[in-house]
Amino acid sequence: MGELERVPNINARRLGLYLRRTRELVELSYDEAAAATGFDVDWLARVETGFGQPSPDEVERLLVRYRVRDAKVADLMIDLATRPNGPEWMAPLLSDMKALKRDALISEAEASVVRSHGFQAIPPLAQAEPYTRLLNAHRLPPHNPEDDLENIRHRQRFRAGGRTRFLDLIISVEALTRVPEPQIMAAQVRHLLELADRPDAKVRLVPAAAPIFEDRLYNFDVLEFPRVADRISLSYSVLGIALAAGDLSDIWNLIEGDYTLSVDASRDLLHEHLAELTAKS
Repeated sequence: MGELERVPNINARRLGLYLRRTRELVELSYDEAAAATGFDVDWLARVETGFGQPSPDEVERLLVRYRVRDAKVADLMIDLATRPNGPEWMAPLLSDMKALKRDALISEAEASVVRSHGFQAIPPLAQAEPYTRLLNAHRLPPHNPEDDLENIRHRQRFRAGGRTRFLDLIISVEALTRVPEPQIMAAQVRHLLELADRPDAKVRLVPAAAPIFEDRLYNFDVLEFPRVADRISLSYSVLGIALAAGDLSDIWNLIEGDYTLSVDASRDLLHEHLAELTAKS
C-alpha cells in the first residue's frame, strides 16, 4: 500500500482541482477562504492538493460559503466526495494495485463518455464473456480467471452516481481476426451488434485496408466527464491499463475522421464477419 498512500487518489485530486478553481474564481485567498468557511488553511490546502478527503457535507459547506452551490459543477464535486477511493467493487483490489492502474480504473468508472479504440484486441468495456475468458485463461502469474471476469463485469456495469455512460467504440477489423476459435469470436461479434443497437453505445470499424501507423497499433481510451471540459486518456499495454502520458484526443479524431467506417457500414461488415464465423463453427 506504500505507493497508494503516497499518491493521492485521482478522485481526490480531481475534486481538489475543482475546489481550487472555484476558490480562485470567487477570488478568495487561502486566508479569506478559511475565514469564510470556518476550515483552517492547512486543511484547505490538503484538500485542494488531493491529500485530504473531505466528506460530501464538507464539500457542500465549502460551495455554500463560496456562494456557488447552484453552479452546474457543484453536484459533481459533492458526488466525487462520496467515492474517495473509487467504486466499492475496487476495494479488495487496491492492496495489490499500482497507482497508475488504480487511477485509470477509477477514471474509467467516473467517465460519462468513454471513447475506446481497439486494434489488436476488443476493448474491455465491449468484451463478451467467452472472449474475456479466453484472453485471461493463460495469464501469468497464476491467478483466478473468474476474478478477471468479475472485474470486467464490474467495469462494464458500474455507473458513477447512477449517471448514463456513453460507450463510443472504434475497433479495427484486425481485432476480429486474431482469435482462432470461431465460436468465441462469433459470440463476440454478436455482442458488438447488440451494443450497436443500444442508445448508449456506438460501434464503428476500421477496415483492413486502412493504412497502418504507430498510433493505431495499440488500444487506448479518451474519457470525458459530466459538466466539465477535462479529459483523461488511458493506454493499454502488455502491463495492462494505465493513465496515458498525454491527451490522445487528436489521435482519436484522426482515426475517426480519416479511417473509420460509418455506423451502417460497420454493422454490415459485422454481419458479414458473423456469417463467415458461423459457417466455420
